Amino acid sequence: MCVENEMLLRAVNDISAKLKDMRRELHQIPELAFCEEKTSDYICKKFDETGITYKRGVAKTGVVASIEGKNATKTLLLRADIDALPMQEDKSRPDCSLHDGVMHACGHDAHTAVLLGVAEVLWSVRDSLSCNVKLVFQPGEEDTGGAEPMISEGVLENPKVDAALALHVMNEVETGKIRVKPGAVMACPDEFDLKIIGKGGHGGYPKECINPIEIASRIITDFYALLDEVNKPDRPVVISVCSIDGGTFYNIIPNEVSIRGTVRLYDSELRKKLPNMLEKIIKDNTERYGAEYEWDYRFMFPPLINDEKMCDEFSAVCAEILGEDNVIKNGTPSMAGDDFAYFAERVPSVYFNLGSGNKEKGITMPLHAPDFDIDDDCLKTGVLAMCGYALGFGK
Repeated sequence: MCVENEMLLRAVNDISAKLKDMRRELHQIPELAFCEEKTSDYICKKFDETGITYKRGVAKTGVVASIEGKNATKTLLLRADIDALPMQEDKSRPDCSLHDGVMHACGHDAHTAVLLGVAEVLWSVRDSLSCNVKLVFQPGEEDTGGAEPMISEGVLENPKVDAALALHVMNEVETGKIRVKPGAVMACPDEFDLKIIGKGGHGGYPKECINPIEIASRIITDFYALLDEVNKPDRPVVISVCSIDGGTFYNIIPNEVSIRGTVRLYDSELRKKLPNMLEKIIKDNTERYGAEYEWDYRFMFPPLINDEKMCDEFSAVCAEILGEDNVIKNGTPSMAGDDFAYFAERVPSVYFNLGSGNKEKGITMPLHAPDFDIDDDCLKTGVLAMCGYALGFGK
């Protein structure tokens, strides 16, 4: 192992306990999208202690810090999302959420702790940096997304960003390992709302009514038939109806029914066509029964596509620091979404999975579970991977 990597390992080992403390402290103060005031305060306090310059209030509650490298001509952006989820945590752990109905069930507390650790390490070795580093603490990933507003407010400029790197904890990957996949990594998480407007009446006289529930059932069946048609092994597509709301009693046919759902895929061309394909199914079925409809399809984050060359470079750096056996290459793309995709659209980027699972400790629970937890030993791995790449970037 080279001298620089040995220096990095020592620096990260020195803050290993601090990383765990930060993650647990952040876990207790989860906040929803664009309400992350306490979290922002926490981040800024850490920067005040180290002397790193920062700007807060970016995209309302985001924080952007900067570390300048010697004679730097390139800039690397490192991102952590900071928001939590609107769900109640299982109260069995000692450092559980202090905010009722809000929980860090997606590991953003870990992401924030890792990036704070990265900041401390890179600041301590800043004379060895050949690039500028922007440390972006982004709000709102679980909601409408904070990446695009941050970009609109100039986070990719002054200095101009040349590449971006982000991570996500994953319990299906063992602690101490990372997983890196070139190409498609996360799907677009598009959403739709559909209201079917019929004619209500007595359940005993259905012929006098236009039953929106019956029409909804036919539309949903046809949605899934379309899914069978467009879904290919090399082009996965998900259409999920996740909510149906209509009716109040056993013998009352309602006037209307509301349906909500999501569409997930990677193919940009098919993504443009699917809303019209779905609306044709809706139109055909409502016209057949004499009903009306209201249709709202929303394009959310784009698919997240990793840069292949940057993936190779990042994997090589991590293999040298963590060991080749601890770098998992490729893997199956996720049908979840992440608005880091907006950064990846604009600059070469890598979004990797940080292994956080540990079967011996019973840490196997999935993301968004009320008892979600991680093996805190993973934090050190995340700091090593990000710092290692930053130290080599720009050389």
